[in-house]
Amino acid sequence: MLKNEKPAVLWIAHLVKWKGRGEVVIEQMCLDPVDIKREMKEIIKQYSFNEDLTQLLYSFIDSKEIFSFAESAILHYVVFGGKNLEVATKLGAGIEILILSSDIMDDLEDEDNHQALWMKINRSESLNAALFLYTIGLTSIHSMDINPLIFKYVLKYVKEAMQGQHDDITNKSKTEDECLEVIRLKCGSLIALANVTGVILATDEYNEIVERYSYYKGIVAQISGDYHVLFSGNRSDIEKNKQTLIYLYLKRVFNEASKELLYLFSNKDLYHKALLNKDKFAEKLIKAGVTQYVSVLLQLYKQKCISAIEQLNLYKEKKDLIKKHLLNYKKGDENARPN
Repeated sequence: MLKNEKPAVLWIAHLVKWKGRGEVVIEQMCLDPVDIKREMKEIIKQYSFNEDLTQLLYSFIDSKEIFSFAESAILHYVVFGGKNLEVATKLGAGIEILILSSDIMDDLEDEDNHQALWMKINRSESLNAALFLYTIGLTSIHSMDINPLIFKYVLKYVKEAMQGQHDDITNKSKTEDECLEVIRLKCGSLIALANVTGVILATDEYNEIVERYSYYKGIVAQISGDYHVLFSGNRSDIEKNKQTLIYLYLKRVFNEASKELLYLFSNKDLYHKALLNKDKFAEKLIKAGVTQYVSVLLQLYKQKCISAIEQLNLYKEKKDLIKKHLLNYKKGDENARPN
């Protein structure tokens, strides 16, 4: 089993098994939220001298339960041969601070996710906290004694994500291709940030294939999220007339059900009333072709992601682990209908 003198990662039993010629195959991994929170708080403690701000940021961190970006960075680091888990976890913590900053700014810009702690306080205070997190996230990564190529790509992906967010806010997308490009930049870039830097930390080399399937994963995640949020009653995107893929599809008005959904989304009371019967609402999405459209897109980009992963110069077991982590993939999923 892989071990570290100061473990920041909790490895599940049977994480590693030995193959012929000493090859290590990782079967499963799990990042302990307590440990990654500790690393994130250490970074804040190192750079903040304002106790009130420090405690506010600690509360933001404590409210998080999932640290998928740090986990993805560490998984890629280990899969590509990295062995210093302490350094990888510090990089993962810095990345999660950047992601937290992005989450806060995204919620402030979209004016949604009202259950988040940063949406329950003065917005100016939340914005300042987000900017501080962004600054120390970059500072902590830059200060690490690691390959400077890592910081170069951190900046590349952060800039891409911000420009994608700008296009999302300004409703730039008018076509499906334009919308997919915004999603690639806004969401895919952040996933690429974690995965590509994890690989560079392990190999000292940039890997274009990792970047490519990370972009695809971002598209899968956003499309899935846009579909499921329709059932939540969150009308933020609808009220702002956001040019999501689903909205662009409905605007083509292929049938009467599309017209009914567009009218439903334009009326807050009718929309929430429709959600009282989610089965009936789901049927309407099917009649309009929305569910089928989303299913085809998800299948397409999942397959693009899988195909790219297959091009990696890694043992099959390692490629399968990456697929499982990114897509909850299991053997036989090549022909499965996407969720």
